[in-house]
Amino acid sequence: MDTLFGFVGKDYVIVAADRAAQFSIVKLLDSDDKITELDGNKLLAAGGDTADRINFSDLMQKNIHLYYYRNSVKLTTQATANFIRTVISENLRKKPAFADLLIGGVDNEPELYYLDYLGVMQKVRKAAHGHAGHFLYGLMDNWWKPDLTLDEGKEIVWKCIQQVRTRFLINQRKFVVKVVSKDGITLLDFD
Repeated sequence: MDTLFGFVGKDYVIVAADRAAQFSIVKLLDSDDKITELDGNKLLAAGGDTADRINFSDLMQKNIHLYYYRNSVKLTTQATANFIRTVISENLRKKPAFADLLIGGVDNEPELYYLDYLGVMQKVRKAAHGHAGHFLYGLMDNWWKPDLTLDEGKEIVWKCIQQVRTRFLINQRKFVVKVVSKDGITLLDFD
């Protein structure tokens, strides 16, 4: 029942995720950060089974750091997305991780990748995972444009959060929102 969404702006990628950690129908806590910082200019938002989500995000973060230490080269956002997709695809028949992902980063230009638990990957301008995505795609289609300023992007995020709070049956009150730009990663407060 996780909600993830994000989109590409003029020179940034903004990604948001609900903060609820649950087991079956029980909410365990409402302060979970589902957005992992892979390195200084890449984010990985993960939703799905709690154990798979946490373990897979940590595994990807550590492997990307290991690659950097071994080769002294940072992976691009596209290379990171392809690496993660390969890991998902290779493990699909052995030990699948039921985690849906959004990967955002800024190299020369902002990029956002949509990945599901089956290894389907697509470079997108806007994306959402979870049941709340049914509401959010329409809203993002209405308000998103190619050269969004950060203030316009924050306004769209606020509208998306309000839409989830108002229309979604499941109570998702708190969200974590992070912006990645060429200057690094910033945490935004929307509570």
